[in-house]
Amino acid sequence: MHAILEDIYRELAAGRKIAVATVAATHGSSPRKPGAMLAVHEDHSVVGSISGGCVEGALYETALEVLHDGVARIERYGPEGDLLAPGLTCGGTLSVLVERFDRQSMPFIYDLCQAVRTNCTVVSESVICENGTMTHQVVPDTGQQVGLGPSGSLIRRFEARPDMVIVGSTDFAAEMGRLGMRLGYRVTICDARPLFTTRARFPEVDEVVCEWPSDWIAAEREFGRFDSRSVFIVLTHDPKIDVPALVECLDRRRWSEQPAYVGAMGSRTADTNRRRDLLGCGLPTEFLQSLHSPIGLPIGNSGPAETAVSIAAQLISLRG
Repeated sequence: MHAILEDIYRELAAGRKIAVATVAATHGSSPRKPGAMLAVHEDHSVVGSISGGCVEGALYETALEVLHDGVARIERYGPEGDLLAPGLTCGGTLSVLVERFDRQSMPFIYDLCQAVRTNCTVVSESVICENGTMTHQVVPDTGQQVGLGPSGSLIRRFEARPDMVIVGSTDFAAEMGRLGMRLGYRVTICDARPLFTTRARFPEVDEVVCEWPSDWIAAEREFGRFDSRSVFIVLTHDPKIDVPALVECLDRRRWSEQPAYVGAMGSRTADTNRRRDLLGCGLPTEFLQSLHSPIGLPIGNSGPAETAVSIAAQLISLRG
């Protein structure tokens, strides 16, 4: 949703209109949850998705009509909906709000983008007027359910992205950073070596920090940046860097909320030596139980890209 929002902003900033479809409600099995978005540009190109592909064709035609006449509408797909064909092959129903954003919408979209860029959770409310136009506003976060509310308004929720901190400016870090961005994390690469820790080597991540990782993690933790959704992925394969960083991540006495995940790359021999060194730094044995090392699921991976996939798979499997 963050990427779609930025796309809407770019189109409006360029003076172009854009049609946006948002999943408003689902019933039964559905490929996407309420809040999923798809955008159709004036040049008829498409960004995003609201189903597994089974209704996108019909929705695209509706979006072109809305792009032309500006009249918002709600379409329903599925065996119990208003449209029997195409339907959802999974057997559920899907209600989709299709609306047009244009120059009049720009102030709202600008405010929404600015709020989302602070990486705070932002909630917006949209209402269809009698003439088919829309009103929008950013509203306080009171835990509202995403989708159509009892009053008929549509609630969108842009969650703050959890932090993914990758220690080590390596090819493995570059692949993990790309995948972390696609999974919705706010990705930071941190390493103390200026020759390797450059924006040119990691153009796709949010932040590249050239500092001693353990010092930077401690400072950011004290500043209140991290929470129980944060993940730390240590890929340096160098004890003098990864052991101090892991001490900062694993010592529960230093955290008000434990990170969701701490992992470190290395062979089983390296892992044995690393755990010995961590105990030598004063960490109790039970603190090491949350360390995922060797990192990732054992899927027979080899090389940076496959290792990134194995780590991502482990993160997903532990999310619950």
